[in-house]
Amino acid sequence: MNAFLTRSRIRLLLGGVSFLALVCRAGAEESAERRKLLFFDLWKLDEWANLELVQGEPEYLPDAAFVDPSDPPRGVYFPTVWRERETGTWRAVYSNRWSPLTLMAAESGNGRDWRPSPMPEITPEGGKEAPHHLFSLPGGQASSIYLDPKATDGYRFRIFTRQHGEPVIERALADPDHPWHEVVAKKGDRRYVSEGVTVVSKDGIHWETRTGGHWNWLMEDWYPEPPVFAFFNHRAGLHTKLVRPGWGDRRQCIRTSEDLVTWSEPELLFQPDSLDTSGPIGFYGLPVHPVGNGAGFVGLLWVFRNANSEPVGSFNQFFGTMDNELVWSYDGIRFRRTARKPFVERTPMPEFGCTQMRTGSIVETDDEVLIFSEGHRGEHGRERSEQRINDHPLTAMVVHRLRKDGWMYLRSGGDWARFKTKPLTLFKPGIHLNVSVPYGEVRFQVCDEKSVPIEGFTFDDCVPIRGMDSLSLPLEWKGDPDESTLTGRLVRLEIQFRNAHLYSIDMAHHFLDAQDKWLLEDGMPVPAKRFDF
Repeated sequence: MNAFLTRSRIRLLLGGVSFLALVCRAGAEESAERRKLLFFDLWKLDEWANLELVQGEPEYLPDAAFVDPSDPPRGVYFPTVWRERETGTWRAVYSNRWSPLTLMAAESGNGRDWRPSPMPEITPEGGKEAPHHLFSLPGGQASSIYLDPKATDGYRFRIFTRQHGEPVIERALADPDHPWHEVVAKKGDRRYVSEGVTVVSKDGIHWETRTGGHWNWLMEDWYPEPPVFAFFNHRAGLHTKLVRPGWGDRRQCIRTSEDLVTWSEPELLFQPDSLDTSGPIGFYGLPVHPVGNGAGFVGLLWVFRNANSEPVGSFNQFFGTMDNELVWSYDGIRFRRTARKPFVERTPMPEFGCTQMRTGSIVETDDEVLIFSEGHRGEHGRERSEQRINDHPLTAMVVHRLRKDGWMYLRSGGDWARFKTKPLTLFKPGIHLNVSVPYGEVRFQVCDEKSVPIEGFTFDDCVPIRGMDSLSLPLEWKGDPDESTLTGRLVRLEIQFRNAHLYSIDMAHHFLDAQDKWLLEDGMPVPAKRFDF
């Protein structure tokens, strides 16, 4: 045990050094590019007054719900949605049941109007259930699809899943090195006998199974349960996996890898804490999406709500509703919960999603964000029994729309609000706001270190923003002063506004520490920092 712990500490230490080096390198490459200031918190502000930090409100699109026509009572599980780069066609791949994994395909021209995608040339193992049936994994559990942007082996699409039953028994008996070889040889099939397999595809349509490697095996006390969500951390150059630490253990762990072969040891990311006292909850899944051109990452944490007036009648709390909370991270490693209230909220009864809203995919376009979820009418653990009540479909893929950068935003607590940023430097001229101000007003100015407005860039010099709603509105000043004079020096941005929502500030910037200030004053370049976010 001591030797194991020593090895673990060494691996974690080396992994941490590697991570910090990768972040620093990524920061150097991105420092001169425009990057958004998103309002997950108010850390980058030095002062503010009458300011409210508000969680976004995704808009439910009821007409966009998609029911799988092959077996409506089953549903749509773990929908993964993307747009084809060449054609712009929207595609969705999902399982029509939790187990066995049974992949189906749908398509859309706009991300809202969905139809099955017939694939007559594909014949899955065990036969074809419907024209849009792509693949089956006997004994496999459904899980989310990882869109690997690196695809170094040619496979862009991956599903990290677990498989039980006869296929695993056969592999275990045939391979003396298989983790379950001795157990199966002596006792045969057991419920706990399973194997981590990866299902892969080059195009999202043609799928195959990869065994061996055992993504879920690293140590004797690690038996994770799907669903598994994964994303690529561009800041650190790491494939990142989010997974529950054990069967029935409703917490979230994180693991990373540079090559999809060797993974870091699991670290606990989320479990209910001292503020979660209103009733039992668990964290079931966590899809993550990069935002703000390098500004950070958002996630939608599935919250399983188990409050019940009846005593626990099974191994754990098995019945209840589900929704999700917004979580965020600057570096893709350390995530934080926000308002601790539903972000993609459950829908009114009896619409899809009235009992469970389980987000599977987030797609960002040039002008909006579309969020795709499993929308359930039945409670978790009661899906089969409630299906017997009538033959209506209980699950569909549902769609929500969110304003671009609309995860969190700033608004006034009444009339005028005001804030001023910490010291920063601009690498290039140009500051843009994502702002909605159809009836109010926004004013702005640029100040020096001591908050003294810079000549030509004061409130009196600004062209106020009124009657506008824009995702990228440039700040303008009367007299058209030379904005390049603002670059390469210490400045602060100050904004006043009323009756407006401010979603992000887009600029090629770097927030300074005192060392940066001294370098800047001496005409020295400001280096990128590990924590330049």
